[in-house]
Formats: sequence, structure tokens, C-alpha cells
Amino acid sequence: MKPKIYGNSSFVNYPYMRVAKNIFMPKRLKERVFFANNLYTIGNNKEDITGGGISFDENEAYLSAMGEFSERYSTSFQLYKGLIKGSYNELSKEYRCFNPQDIKYFSEKQYESPNFKLNRLSNEREIHWSKCVDYFSEEEVLLPFFMVNVENIKEDGMFHYNTTTGSASHSTIEKSLISGFLECVERDAFSKFWYGQNFQAYRKFSSTFILEMFSDDEIIDELFNNNKIKFSIYDISEHSHCPTFVVFISFIINDRVYNSVGSASRFTQKEALIKATIEAYQGIEYTKLVCEEIKFPESIENGTDFSFMNSFRKHYAFYNVFPELIKNSPLLLDAYNFEFNYSENWIDNYSHHIKKFNKEELLKAGLNKVYYTNLTTVDVRQLGIEVTKIVTPQLHLLTGNHCYPYLGLFNDNKNLFTTYPHPFP
Repeated sequence: MKPKIYGNSSFVNYPYMRVAKNIFMPKRLKERVFFANNLYTIGNNKEDITGGGISFDENEAYLSAMGEFSERYSTSFQLYKGLIKGSYNELSKEYRCFNPQDIKYFSEKQYESPNFKLNRLSNEREIHWSKCVDYFSEEEVLLPFFMVNVENIKEDGMFHYNTTTGSASHSTIEKSLISGFLECVERDAFSKFWYGQNFQAYRKFSSTFILEMFSDDEIIDELFNNNKIKFSIYDISEHSHCPTFVVFISFIINDRVYNSVGSASRFTQKEALIKATIEAYQGIEYTKLVCEEIKFPESIENGTDFSFMNSFRKHYAFYNVFPELIKNSPLLLDAYNFEFNYSENWIDNYSHHIKKFNKEELLKAGLNKVYYTNLTTVDVRQLGIEVTKIVTPQLHLLTGNHCYPYLGLFNDNKNLFTTYPHPFP
């Protein structure tokens, strides 16, 4: 029996919910949700927070939902306690600080654009800094607060539209860091996958091929042996530091076609494939929900100002609301063509991949800047959960605001696909 952790005075004020199974889901797949909308009573900045989990195992689905909720909850406070205010020039005399010159969120071209409204951190500007840990030396290092938290401190100014990337929760700090790191790898790979579609070729697999590849695997069979769903499965591990898959699915509700996408990085090909596919299934209910909730312009014309595309929810809904725009993306045009362009060139191992999360493997991959901090709140720790944020400045982030894509690590001369929004949730 699970303990009661909700109530009007708790950080979860509703009992956890079992999402009703839809006709497209594998029979044993379970989707669970935690929700709270009373967080203003304890000074939290979010009107509400939702955490979802999905798994073939009931307990894992429960823990996954609780973990995602705890992660979003712990990272959403704007707490001043323990922060240090000052400029890099001042503080670096006394502390080890992350150099603002090493923040590569945006390209020079972006910063020089007259429409670009975000600040660039200089060595002289006073901001708040967070105490973090250098993963390699295990020494304390100060990072700008905006690099570590999903909230901004208003008096500091806006330097980017913060994302939760790298935030994770688990039963131990080490396990939490591994989860956060794999999320950073996934976002990095998806960024290269989407923005590089004008000049990169990708390998797409059919569900039939996957079923033949893993003919003895019960979970693979449950996920892909489904005639109510159409699949396009991309192995983008070639462009990633770990095995990474992106899975596009299409399904029909009331004579209307909907699309969902899932993405995941893991330390093995099969684990990444399974996780990405489960993520795509989890998006089925979510897709319909966001399409009904979000208000978009009635039509999209050439030269449309996409400033209204300012959340991941809107990105996820966009091509479901405007399916006619799929043709403008070479990648989506291929993904939602379920008749041809499938590959049979399966690769089990990539020599450049990180095999496990440790210092030696990271350095071998050229990742020598990795930092983390513990964001666990007191109430979350009582549940036996640790929430951490891992920061990997050498990996691409993925934006939820279309007008401010993270292009700072790309070669400026490349023909990046930035005209239309990505579909990532």
C-alpha cells in the first residue's frame, strides 16, 4: 500500500491519477499522473505542476510520475538563500567561477540581430550565482543562477528562456545525475537532428524491421506490433554521445490524423529505442489535450512571426493543428511518409559513444565541463528522492521559444533549418 502524500496542506493536493487507457496503447502500459495547484501557498512560482510517468510496471509508473513531479517542484522555487551576488570580475578573486565567455547559448549573429531581446552576460555585470560542484575535480564552483535553475531572478535580467534540461530526480544523487546527463545528451542530439535536416541524412526504420530485429523480445513486440499506429523510427546515435532514437507515430481519432513524437538517450540501443517509443505513446493523450487547449492563429502565412511559439506545449501541438505545414520540413515530410525511405542498416555499437557515466568516459568524449547542484527541497527529501541539476555547457540545449533557438554551438556557416518550429514536447 502506497502512503498518502496528498492533502490541502501538502505540496501535492490531489491523489495521483490513473490515466484511462486509450485504444492505441499496449494493454500492459500504464500511465500515471501527479498534479497540484495550491503551490502559491508556499511561495512557489508555478500556478500548477504536473508530473507524469508511464511504464509496463505499476510501481515504476507511480515512481516515475512522482519523480517528475518532484523534479519540477524542486526546480521551480526562486530561493535567494545560499546565493552570492556580484560580477565575475569581483567574485573570481575569491571564488572559482564559471567564465561568462564560455556561455555559448547563442551565436554572434543572433546577439547582433536587432530583434534579439536577451542579454549577454559580461564579466562586469552583477548577477546572482549558485554554488555548484565540478564533476571532475569535485570542487565548489559558482555558476550563474540562470544556468542552474528553471526560474530567473528578475533583477538579474533575462539571459535565456530557461529549460528543465539536466534536471532529474532519483533515489540517490548519482542515479539522478545519470538521468539528468542522458536528458542533456538527448536534447543535444535532437537539436542536431532538427536543425541539421537541410544537410544531414538520417536512417529511418519501419516497425516491421524492428519486430524482426528483436523477434524474441516481449516488450518490443507489445510496443510495435500495433496496427492502430503508424511508426517512423530514427536512429540518430551517429550524431549523439549515446544511443539515441526519435520515434514518430500517427494515429486517427474521429477521422482526424494526430501525430506524436518521443525521443530518448540511453547507454544501449534497445533501451533507447524502448524509452523513445514509450514517450511517443505517452504523447497520445497529451497531443489531443494541447490541441484543444492552445489557441493558435487561424492560419499561418509565409513570413509569419512565430513569436507566439513560446512553449514546448505549443511546439508539440503545432503540426497537429497545421498539418499542411509538414511539407515545409524535409525531416517531417520523411517522418510522416510511411511508405518508403526505410533503412535496414542497423548499427549496434558506435565507437564514439559514452558507455557509462564516469569521468574517464566523459573526457574521452571531449566533455570536460560538467557541473551539478542539488536542488532537493526538504519535503521532497522526506520521500527519499534527490533532485539534481546537471549543467553541460558543451552540449546543445533545445528551446521552447522558437524565436530564441540555442545556436551558439553550431557552425555559423551551416545552413541550419530554423524557419519552422520543431515538434519536440
